[in-house]
Amino acid sequence: MVLIFINWIYILFTSIAFGIGFKKLFRLQSTNIVVISILGLFTITMFASIFALFGPINLVFNSLLLLFSTVIIKKDKDLFFNVLGKTRTELAILSSPIKLLLVISSILILVQSATLPFIIDNETYYIQTIKWLNEYGFVPGLANLHLFLGQTSGWHITQSVYSLPFLYDRFNDLNSFCLLLGNYWAFQKLHSYFITNNRLDLAFGLLPMSYAFLFQFINAPSPDFPIYIFGIILFSLYLEKKDFILISVVALFLFYIKITAVVLLLLPLQLLFTNCKDIKNKVVSSLLLLGLVSILFVIKNSIITGYPLFPLTFISLPEINYVVPKEVVDFFFSQDMMHSFYLPFGSLKNATSTEIIYKYFFSNGIDGIIGITTVTITIISPFILYKKFKQHGLWSIYFIFMLLLALLAFSSPQYRFYVYFTIFFMLLLFASIIRNKKIITGLLGVSLASVAVLVFVPMSFSKLTNNKLLTTNSTFQLKNCFIPEPISKENQKYLSLLIGNMRYYSPHEPSFFWITGNGNLPCVNEEQINYFETNFHIIPQMRGANLSNGFCSQKIIPNE
Repeated sequence: MVLIFINWIYILFTSIAFGIGFKKLFRLQSTNIVVISILGLFTITMFASIFALFGPINLVFNSLLLLFSTVIIKKDKDLFFNVLGKTRTELAILSSPIKLLLVISSILILVQSATLPFIIDNETYYIQTIKWLNEYGFVPGLANLHLFLGQTSGWHITQSVYSLPFLYDRFNDLNSFCLLLGNYWAFQKLHSYFITNNRLDLAFGLLPMSYAFLFQFINAPSPDFPIYIFGIILFSLYLEKKDFILISVVALFLFYIKITAVVLLLLPLQLLFTNCKDIKNKVVSSLLLLGLVSILFVIKNSIITGYPLFPLTFISLPEINYVVPKEVVDFFFSQDMMHSFYLPFGSLKNATSTEIIYKYFFSNGIDGIIGITTVTITIISPFILYKKFKQHGLWSIYFIFMLLLALLAFSSPQYRFYVYFTIFFMLLLFASIIRNKKIITGLLGVSLASVAVLVFVPMSFSKLTNNKLLTTNSTFQLKNCFIPEPISKENQKYLSLLIGNMRYYSPHEPSFFWITGNGNLPCVNEEQINYFETNFHIIPQMRGANLSNGFCSQKIIPNE
């Protein structure tokens, strides 16, 4: 906890510094510490993405980051202390119950971030993606080694900045910092509701009621999580009609983090169409930012996969030798694979519509529960918006929600891609029913108490998931006050193996097909190598003498 708290301070210092730099450059008005920090994280991510084109995000990068942060703070120290002073004032005027809930929830976030990671994708590609960034930057054809590495997220680039492997090997805490920002935002809105009686403020202030779910994401750098938290903050900024550039930046940041958030770009686009005269002088700046994000997105994907718009694969770079073979990409993005989280692989083609619906909703654990909740909330929400809320912008958010659900229904209807909309509209439902301050405070207290149980008490989730790696929660131990748990839940031993010109490390007793864990680079499961060799006659190979030269896929003759 102590080390993670120090890491938080470093993240906060640098994000505020770069956020102030962005604010000054684009002449934004906000001095809210949450907004400034998000702007800073966006700017740092862009900086790191450019840096990763030329080398690893390591000590050199962090030295530059710290130097630039110090220069910005020294140059704009009045603004820096203005942000801190405003935050101190905001904290001082909170009522005692809100202060207590804020302190308890913040401590719980810190405690949870010191426990073992819970998310399964952390063991397949989060750790390895960040490790490649820390040791080499963007590597040509890296997805030929393990296709999941082609999903390198903007959030993993940000996490690679703050992993600091040259100092310690257990910093993995960006998601917990993200929730810390969302937590402060929520209690600010709750305080505002107690003063203004604005239902919309209450909806955002009730965010801690979802922590029993959200806490499972904060001890690993899942790129879905910032979409949840910053997405809900984006809804708040949009509904409050904040600065067009600010709304555009947050939406662009979320798109760079995860392509499924592309629908959020419709929010600034809608503002552009409806308020063109008022914001025309800001359009050029927003287009420049759009251009920067788009260029980096295309370059990153082109280097790692050979597909500029990956995971969209209708455009490839045919002149380079490291493009991931189309048959491998088609296998991964096949309908069978996209629906394999609730249907046995290969059974989709023969399943009836009734069987598909039944499997998704009634025999799929947590996915089914959230699916049923989402269907219910989409039916109820129009009545709530019409009867209880007058903000027209809520209808725009609702229609974007419907669009996303429709797109996912034809691709991969996984709840993690849309659940932040479900949470948001559930909060609106609660805000339309609950108005009494004592009841609100009591409900938030109960919610945090349930989170504390999840953090400290071992529990079984076997009825919610069939995945053995997710059947128990990660709990806090006394030693975690000073020593965080490792960044991997898997206590693996690794074998050094050779295939063609590539020596790689494979888990000795892998628990599932895609696992890599925290193995040395390059790391991939031997079972996965053998599968693609047997079924596609393809093996990954190094493109040169060094790992920085990247990887390509080599066709082999069967039984060669």
